[in-house]
Amino acid sequence: MAQVTDRSGWVAQAGTYRAFPSLSGDHKTDWLVIGGGFTGLAAARRLAELRPEARIMLIDRQLLGQGASGRNSGFSVAMEMPNPSDLKSVAGRADYQAQWNVHRAAGAEVKRLVESLGIECDYDPNGYFFAVREESKFARRAAIAQAINSLGGEARVLGADELQARLGISFYRHGLWIGAGNALLQPARFAKGLIDHLPPQIEVYENTDAVKLSPRAGGGALVALPKGSIDAAHVIVGLNAFMPRLGLKRNQVFPISLTASLTRPLSEEEEAQIGRALPWGTLCPIEGGATVRLTADRRILMRNTAEYEPAGISAAMLGKRRAWHEMGLKHRFPFLGSDAIEHTWSGHMCASRNGRFVFEEVGAGMFAAGCYNGAGVARGTLLGKLMAEYASGATSPLIETALAQEQPAWVPSGPFFTLGAKIRLAHELRRAKSEH
Repeated sequence: MAQVTDRSGWVAQAGTYRAFPSLSGDHKTDWLVIGGGFTGLAAARRLAELRPEARIMLIDRQLLGQGASGRNSGFSVAMEMPNPSDLKSVAGRADYQAQWNVHRAAGAEVKRLVESLGIECDYDPNGYFFAVREESKFARRAAIAQAINSLGGEARVLGADELQARLGISFYRHGLWIGAGNALLQPARFAKGLIDHLPPQIEVYENTDAVKLSPRAGGGALVALPKGSIDAAHVIVGLNAFMPRLGLKRNQVFPISLTASLTRPLSEEEEAQIGRALPWGTLCPIEGGATVRLTADRRILMRNTAEYEPAGISAAMLGKRRAWHEMGLKHRFPFLGSDAIEHTWSGHMCASRNGRFVFEEVGAGMFAAGCYNGAGVARGTLLGKLMAEYASGATSPLIETALAQEQPAWVPSGPFFTLGAKIRLAHELRRAKSEH
């Protein structure tokens, strides 16, 4: 069994990343972007296009593109499943349509960057699946498909035979395929491609932690570093689950810890067992179910945990989660041995109680975007770009939609929230046990 090192399998397969220095001393800049994930990369890129004469700095607490952006499951979400009952009212339908406009633009932005920059990230525009073993866990799939198609999307209900023919395994019996711009990709390679094509104007610093954000009298902020500071006229924060570290969106956003494993490539014999199926990705329609992918390089990704562990997943915990992944793989691919897993890792997803994202000016000259509730590849890529435009004084229908959305709902802090969150997620994992 390979050693559990908490290194993302996606990152391990992405190749050598560009290295950037850390920053110390006192500095002054026109623009500072905090966070080197999808949001920060998109914001910095757009600022360089809009403000070619400005000094633009991008800092990341660890390594650029190798945090949550290089650890997610690689679903580029352009359309989420609607709740058919929410579409019965005029207001509910309008709200969903507004959110879909953002999602659709987000998916299109990912596709545009992949194509225009020539990023090799196994981009697959052919949609993905929501699928279950027990029909009761997805009883409304036909109504959902009808709702999606009535909105101009693409959805199709699939039975056991169709799912087995497409996925190459018999585990799933009831499913829904959704296209409408939904896509799959290798997230670390996408992030690495964005890094490789950053405009040279942008000054990038890794292993540079923003430890305190102090508003300036004239707008912007003085950002304290472990060994210095940055006096920034404008600041864009793209820290997602870690916004509260800088005093932003406390009691509105919180981290969910996820773990995943990636196998070695399938052998010829194993390929025959699944009929050499084309690459695919499946999500579970209920919280706590498994996310599974057959990748373009013929590996299998398994993620079947979701926990509230703000401090992260320890090495001992990661080993136990790996055993859960082995179980999930055995249920779907019984021919795989216990040595099939090559990489196991953890990461944080930023969530809000009502599923809404952050997009706002949080102070004069200070802006924040984040909290994508599992749709960060596309949503972060788009909203980072839109935030750079908004912070530069521009407006557009998409910016107005993002600004007008409902704010992330308030959540309590302290031990009661911790206990409640742990109980809730444990309940969801038990409810989804048959889908692991």
